[in-house]
Amino acid sequence: MTLGIAVPFPGGSILCADSRIEASDGSSAPEIDAALMSVTSGKRIFAITYAAKDPRAGKMLASEIASVACNAASRQDIVPGIKRVMGDWFRSYGVAQIPSIQFLVASNSTDDNAGRILLCEPPSTVMETFGPCIVGAGARSINPMLKLLTPRFNQSFSLRSTVLRMTYLNYLARKYDPAIGEETEMIVLSNRGSFTYIDRRELKQAEGLGEKVDALLLDMARQVLSAEMEQNPQTIAEEFLRGYFDVMEQNPQVYFPSLSYLDKVSTASAGPIPMPMPTGTNG
Repeated sequence: MTLGIAVPFPGGSILCADSRIEASDGSSAPEIDAALMSVTSGKRIFAITYAAKDPRAGKMLASEIASVACNAASRQDIVPGIKRVMGDWFRSYGVAQIPSIQFLVASNSTDDNAGRILLCEPPSTVMETFGPCIVGAGARSINPMLKLLTPRFNQSFSLRSTVLRMTYLNYLARKYDPAIGEETEMIVLSNRGSFTYIDRRELKQAEGLGEKVDALLLDMARQVLSAEMEQNPQTIAEEFLRGYFDVMEQNPQVYFPSLSYLDKVSTASAGPIPMPMPTGTNG
């Protein structure tokens, strides 16, 4: 996996990952093995993705982390359990070279608080981020833009707006790093005890809007930085506004029918249930 983004929001959390898993030899695993999985245990839901030099090790350890998280007696027991699993895995290598692996573990909340995002790295790093977090080789190019996912003081984002912002960052990552997979997988976890995968076609449409936003911002920078002292600033502003209103008219055309599935299905179950990756539809 070359890019993973996790974001907590007041109603739960969102986790997305690109569809490519890069091995240390540069090869790419089949798309069906994309590194995004979800597990449920009662009303607690966990979604996990990873960035790993060894995709097989990452997939195996992600499964173990999922199991220990679901089987934890309480929320406080989750972090020690993850540390124990990662520590055992790390020590099993002995003196052999240990592959680099990072995990993003997103979970819902059983109250009105925002969802929980954990950044994990063997042997014992488990850190709650309390905000957006990104991992993977593709993170380098868009890490400065991560503030886009953090609301200003006394401001809040709608779920749709948060998804749009995440797809925009995914577009930028692909623009600057061609190694990132062409498809995005995204899962939304709700505090009400349900979750939904967003249809890939909806994400692709949203990334198309992100491309137009990026072109608009680049055009604004070009106009401002090439302006001469004798030019009328109002003329430059009017030209930018024409492009701005054109993009804003396209914004309402981007919607996510998949989000209507959220909260429709309860996840009350006795134990962890691995959820397979979607094939691109929610029908």
